[in-house]
Amino acid sequence: MAYTGLLLSLVGMLFNPLALLSILGLVFSAVGLAASYRLESLGARTTGRGTAGVGIALGVIGVALFLWLIL
Repeated sequence: MAYTGLLLSLVGMLFNPLALLSILGLVFSAVGLAASYRLESLGARTTGRGTAGVGIALGVIGVALFLWLIL
């Protein structure tokens, strides 16, 4: 989920004029972040927390750019 969120956020930030993909990227990245905490509690070495964090950051930037261009 973290990689899906990162990809959607990145594509949404670069190519989507309606911020729909950025919003979806935020949602998928948030789900990936929640899953990373669950994986960490199970003892997994790679959790995807960094990828989810970058996806959230890019999603927020994409939505902010959309709002800035609208207003």
